[in-house]
Amino acid sequence: MADARVLRPTRAEVNLGALRRNVTLLAQRAAPAELWVVVKADAYGHGAAQCAAVVVQAGARGLCVALAQEGVALREAGITVPILVLSEQSPAAAELLVAHDLTCVVYNEHYVAALADAARRAARQVKVHLKIDTGMHRAGVDSSGAVSLARTIVSSSGLLLDGVMTHLATADDPRHEATKRQLAAFNEVLGELRRADIQPHHVHWANSAAMLRGVATPSTIVRAGIATYGLVPGNGVADLMTSLEPVMRLRTEVSHVRRVAAGEGISYGLRTVVQNDTTVATLPLGYADGIARRAWQTDARV
Repeated sequence: MADARVLRPTRAEVNLGALRRNVTLLAQRAAPAELWVVVKADAYGHGAAQCAAVVVQAGARGLCVALAQEGVALREAGITVPILVLSEQSPAAAELLVAHDLTCVVYNEHYVAALADAARRAARQVKVHLKIDTGMHRAGVDSSGAVSLARTIVSSSGLLLDGVMTHLATADDPRHEATKRQLAAFNEVLGELRRADIQPHHVHWANSAAMLRGVATPSTIVRAGIATYGLVPGNGVADLMTSLEPVMRLRTEVSHVRRVAAGEGISYGLRTVVQNDTTVATLPLGYADGIARRAWQTDARV
């Protein structure tokens, strides 16, 4: 009897060799900064545990995730390098974060207090990275409140201010002036912290696009996300991706072929109208495979 698990021809193939080569190149590009690879969202669908093991072997010094449970899963898979949780979690997750030695991004006083309390109860010290909002306006403490919150962290016995960071909104667009403004604002905050005698071990702002453009220096960490998997962070840096390989390939088989007469429409809404008699192939792929309904509006090709 056939195995139902192998009957479907649609599959995603992940090339761990390509991933390893990409990380080696990116680590060289990031040096002397440390390369920390983003493996959130199941490594962008590539498989977090498998990818994490490979990127660490290839030279990544740390990993980044979005959620507490993602970090816990990596610890349970045997990953021991630093894992940075990129956004604040529910204060209820503080005990879990502490227990699994996860490095926490912070920017609100109530979250700092929850982590400090959990660390004291566990008799442990938790590394935190203070995130500054320098203009992306998605998450982070305002520049005006950064020094005050940093002092709160430094004075908390259960916390260690291991890093200060920000996130760039337009690093993929070399023509946009926001990156310069953000870096200027970040450097101003760093100066205020130095004058307050606060010296974090790490200072970082560079994402994939910033590293590719060479605006990561003197960041001590580069947070490489989708470029690690051979995907372009933005059109403005596409020409800098030539040495990186796509890690995933989606494969399937044609399930149906038919001729459609000129003037006929195809699929939902009949939006794609063929201009000539056309051979149309149907592929067994859908929403569950990540194929959006609006795919007809894109330049996607098979």
